[in-house]
Amino acid sequence: MRLLIASVSSTLPLCEALARQGGFEVAALQPARIDLGEFGGVRRHKHEASPRLVQPARVFPLRPYPYSLYLTGVVSVLRRFQPEVLLCLGEPSELGVAQVVWITHLLCPRTKVVLYSFENVVRHWPGFPRCLRGWAQQGTLPKVDFVAACTHTAAEVWRQHGFSPSRIRVVYNGADPDHFYRRDARELRRQLDADDRFLVGYVGRLVEEKGVDVLLRALASLPDRFVLAVAGTGRVENALRALSRELGLESRVRWLGKVAREELPLHLSAFDALVLPSRSLPVWQEQFGMVLAEAMLCKVPVIGSSCGAIPEVIGEAGLIFPEGDAGALAERLKQIEPDAVLRGRLVMQGYQRALEEFTTEVFVRRLSQVLRDTVSQV
Repeated sequence: MRLLIASVSSTLPLCEALARQGGFEVAALQPARIDLGEFGGVRRHKHEASPRLVQPARVFPLRPYPYSLYLTGVVSVLRRFQPEVLLCLGEPSELGVAQVVWITHLLCPRTKVVLYSFENVVRHWPGFPRCLRGWAQQGTLPKVDFVAACTHTAAEVWRQHGFSPSRIRVVYNGADPDHFYRRDARELRRQLDADDRFLVGYVGRLVEEKGVDVLLRALASLPDRFVLAVAGTGRVENALRALSRELGLESRVRWLGKVAREELPLHLSAFDALVLPSRSLPVWQEQFGMVLAEAMLCKVPVIGSSCGAIPEVIGEAGLIFPEGDAGALAERLKQIEPDAVLRGRLVMQGYQRALEEFTTEVFVRRLSQVLRDTVSQV
């Protein structure tokens, strides 16, 4: 099967993983340079050494990426490769996704189109320039043959778009267990002054929707033996630091800044519990929460809010609290801190769940089956 992958993020690892599955001849199209903002900053992609074709192409504007259009590359890669299946990692409202789908429909009308989609809120696009995304979505939806939804909450959005459940599969994203595994973090705990304290961890963007202020308010109601490590940066960091001071938490919060991905397993291993306290906005709910799967693989108990896909990802392998409820979060932390048996059970359930559902191997296997089902669909 000739498969063309289009994505704003690096495609080479997925190209190689699908090629190892057998039966796929893979090519890829991605921006040569794009600014993903708080989702990853400026990314530069070069023509990477690979037996597969990875074609970087110029886009404009560089930011915000949902409005980026390809200036080069789309027509040439389609004519050269003639894909049987186009896999777009993105939403039908992204202008670049719509552009690739439309040109594919014109030049290669027999090519099947698959989207790997995260969006789990039905969105509307009033005013300019948002209306451009509405037009893109309206024109793209009829051209999509199959959807791989990141979660069941994302699949529900596609059902509301009018897609038949027979054309939707849930394919959870995956983390690499060869990278995310438990490390010896005793030295890091000493550096964080958490040797004999209960270290709560947060990893992610520091933005309003992530609910870190809820976590700070929960911490303020807990005894001093509870301390917090915050790994990440973002537009509300200064406001969160000010709230921490207002709540008298200066000595109990460790601001770690952005932690490099290669160092993240060590930091996760240092935590006694990881909390993802996301809250819903009118245009956003937590779409997956990859750090939950990464923490599970590192054998760390997880606590999450009821926002979006968090309860689906955690399942029975962690604790859930109502989003925005600092008191309920504090109760979950007080529940887990003294109970070694509960923590041990959640660790093992989380680890097993992550191995079964949230590894890169499982992700690639399930995605490859979706692609094969798309080609065999009449």
